[in-house]
Amino acid sequence: MRTPPHRLAGMLAAMALATSGLGVTTLVTAAPAAALGNGNALTPPMGWNSWNSLGTAVDQTQVKQTIDFMAANGLVQAGYNTVTIDDGWSVRHRDGQTTDFAKTADNAMQLYDNYGRPVSGADGTGNDPTSGHLVPDADRFPSQTVNGRTVNGIQYLAWYAHSKGMKFGLYATATYTTCQGHPGSLGHESTDANDFVAWGVDYVKYDDCPYGPTIVGPDGYSYYPQGQGKELSQSVYARTQTFQRALDAATAAAGRPKVTLSLSAQPAHTGIPHLLNANDPARTDPLIVAAGVQPHQAAGYYPTGVWCGQVANLCRIGGDRNSELDGVLYSGQLQTALKYPGNVHPGSWNDMDMMFAGWQDPYGVWGVTDTDKGHKPFTDDESRTELSILSMMAAPLISGADLRTTADAQQTADGYTWSTGINSSALALLKNPNVIAIDQDSLARPATLVGAMPNYPASTTAPVILKRQLANGDLAVALINQDPNNWAMPSTSFADLGVTGSSYSYRELWTGATGTTTGTIGGNWIPAHGVSLYRITGASIGMGTGNDGNRASVVGDGKYHAISAGGTAGQALGVQGGCYASVGGNSAVNAYQSGNAAQQWLFTPNPDGTVTITDNCYTVVQAHTVLAGGGGVGSAYLLNPTPNNPWQKWKVTQNSAGALTITNVGNGLVLDVAATTAGSTGMTNPPNSAAAGQSWTILS
Repeated sequence: MRTPPHRLAGMLAAMALATSGLGVTTLVTAAPAAALGNGNALTPPMGWNSWNSLGTAVDQTQVKQTIDFMAANGLVQAGYNTVTIDDGWSVRHRDGQTTDFAKTADNAMQLYDNYGRPVSGADGTGNDPTSGHLVPDADRFPSQTVNGRTVNGIQYLAWYAHSKGMKFGLYATATYTTCQGHPGSLGHESTDANDFVAWGVDYVKYDDCPYGPTIVGPDGYSYYPQGQGKELSQSVYARTQTFQRALDAATAAAGRPKVTLSLSAQPAHTGIPHLLNANDPARTDPLIVAAGVQPHQAAGYYPTGVWCGQVANLCRIGGDRNSELDGVLYSGQLQTALKYPGNVHPGSWNDMDMMFAGWQDPYGVWGVTDTDKGHKPFTDDESRTELSILSMMAAPLISGADLRTTADAQQTADGYTWSTGINSSALALLKNPNVIAIDQDSLARPATLVGAMPNYPASTTAPVILKRQLANGDLAVALINQDPNNWAMPSTSFADLGVTGSSYSYRELWTGATGTTTGTIGGNWIPAHGVSLYRITGASIGMGTGNDGNRASVVGDGKYHAISAGGTAGQALGVQGGCYASVGGNSAVNAYQSGNAAQQWLFTPNPDGTVTITDNCYTVVQAHTVLAGGGGVGSAYLLNPTPNNPWQKWKVTQNSAGALTITNVGNGLVLDVAATTAGSTGMTNPPNSAAAGQSWTILS
């Protein structure tokens, strides 16, 4: 790619961080945030982003051409329904000024004290001199007339996307400036959120691009540039939360659907601990506290996979990728994604960056006028591999290819003419419905690694095998050849996959080949950087959602059951206060009473493989209310049922000893108890195999 300054800074800072150890910072009291739960992005978002192919040269004509191409070539029908303009769409000042803002030698916005004197901002203070609204660059995004009304060029594109049945996304940042030096939204959150909503924006990519000096902390540690002013005193967590709440307020005031928020914070952005506000909400967020914070890092920065789903719908978990496939393999973002499955659930997805499947080099004729290895287009095999990995990890599918016709995407430079438009074979790969179905599977459980990575990190070319449980009881298996030069023949056994049947039918999702296999899957030659992606029918691995007899015994049997949390001496989960308690009350454990309707639960399977848990109360106050989880860590309570509400759906698994694990679909947390004594509230907490209260015994 163009390697803008923030990308270079990110790489250098990441190298500096690699030498730091692990530890925990001291925390102070502050109110944590609830999980986002805005009802958006219940499956991984799909669409297109302008950056990889068009960069800061993106203009209105190009975006219209992209919208037309996506609508005319089956991409919208396949699920790629959002078109997003990345950095560079605005002029370099707000409308409260007539000239561009001043910059420091570090390329940061110049901040000032209360007397108008320039300050470095390195102590976490300083005032932003800009005011007013962001202004679309009229040279590239001219105003247009829509239904007799003149609208700015961004608002026009939102209208145009909507007219084609698509959604429209726009770029902003949680910093003073964008990565390319345009005004950011820090300190202007309400203004920008109201403008975006008024313009018809449905989706925001929210970047984090701090510029500033190297700062030496009180301990003598040199912090690579982490920003200035509020970029240092407020965590990425807090700044994103502020903008997200501003978006919610703007949509509520306008009567519009909520905006989907995609956070793109980089691993190099770690903050500076002694400059973070004492009351920053990240300091006492339960997930961050449980994970701990590394030395020389502040709470609420990297790793985003710990906390991001509480403030955004999409969460970048790694740095920017280029068109080298290594960036998405195990040595790149796949390894990171495997570390943070808890951030993956309806409404929250680990973002592995824009895709390069079908991307063509916009900087020159590859191999002739451009030999940068980071600009080499993917082969079709590499495109299949990228799409397979992202789909197995339930990641957003955001294309960075030039989705325009060959003629519209024609380039001329250095005496050569070529097109960056996606070719027909790559287009077909993007639209593969069977692969998309894996990505969009409603169980929303990402893949896990089968076995261990042999000889890693000494060798980065060994095959990777992933398995992913699907909502209908099928199992997806990806066999990935990481070797860039040689073919490989990876395979895996039923035992390694955790399935117990003797034979299963399968479909290879790229070739369409079908068959029956006994004992193993794979064993065919896979080309360099290639993949085989299988869907194995009925190969449930005991997750309570399959159709092969291995689901939890209480699910779908039509009976009411009493259950007890581990460590509570057999106390049963029930409706706190009994069947005459008001709807909306908590669940709790108390002494088991056979025949007590408030302690009886029906586990009903849903078509998407999840489970609805209903009590047996039937009174004038309560009539079979359902167990629900909240926005995050908190009580599990009883509500009247709402169709397709993910917080009223659960994943129920049963181990070989018969114990149940009950996971909320909406927040990804596990049913637990607050304590072991009578009257203790039912809770949802982060998964913890050592927590006795997360293991439930069937009493009846």
